Amino acid sequence: MIRRLPRVLRNAFLSPGARRFGPRFSFDYLRFAWQSARRWGSIEPGTLRLLGRRIAYPNRSHALFLVHELFVECAYAFDAPSPAPRVIDAGANIGLAVLFFKALYPEARITAYEPDAGTFAILERNVVGNGLAGVELVNAAVGERAGTATFYTAAGGPAGGIGASLDPAWGGVEGRAVRVVRLSEGLDGPVDLLKLDVEGAEYGVVRELVASGRLALVREAVIECHGVASEAGGVPALVRELAEAGLAVAEASAAPVPPGAVGPVLRARRAAMVGLEPAR
Repeated sequence: MIRRLPRVLRNAFLSPGARRFGPRFSFDYLRFAWQSARRWGSIEPGTLRLLGRRIAYPNRSHALFLVHELFVECAYAFDAPSPAPRVIDAGANIGLAVLFFKALYPEARITAYEPDAGTFAILERNVVGNGLAGVELVNAAVGERAGTATFYTAAGGPAGGIGASLDPAWGGVEGRAVRVVRLSEGLDGPVDLLKLDVEGAEYGVVRELVASGRLALVREAVIECHGVASEAGGVPALVRELAEAGLAVAEASAAPVPPGAVGPVLRARRAAMVGLEPAR
């Protein structure tokens, strides 16, 4: 803990999360960091308290990673055009991003997709148990084609794995059938933020949104990219598709990503929503 103390203090008091959420966040973060330091590397389940919410997690190490990405670095922060933005969370996992969006915008209307049954149960517990209104939970993966597919996870791993995927190269060796839906079918109006963290399925999801014309409804997208052997065009093709749909990609490299490597996080914004009413 002593070696990590300077970083912990920076995260607690000088990070984007500290500036955005204030002393309450700082106190909660210090408590969780102290507990984690005492059991460093622990993969045990538990709960944490953050910004007035009680959050169940199946793996402490994964929870610490997600807290840092979402609440310390505020990786999915965005400027909404109204107090009640429309958010799509594809790859919701245990719901920490949902809680982050609700901390940013308490009136946000969110649809969260999570295919794994065990992980979905924890997601539901975290949403319902914290009384989060305006959140629709969908127990399904998003993909290019609707139906069923094999969802891969690490062998013997607990629910909530952060690498689970429809692609065995990313997900692991244990597979189970899950329902797959087309994301376009859930887009019935303007979307202020699309968060897409689906471990390699992002290419097919974007192609389907382009083909259906529904990507035109998205004001801003944050997409975590992965190297997938079957996607010959990779990240450069994805960036071109977004640009052709009117979304300008910022702060990201369009260089190819080798199979099995984590690529850039693309943040794509639309300058104007021609012909669409603002989200309400």
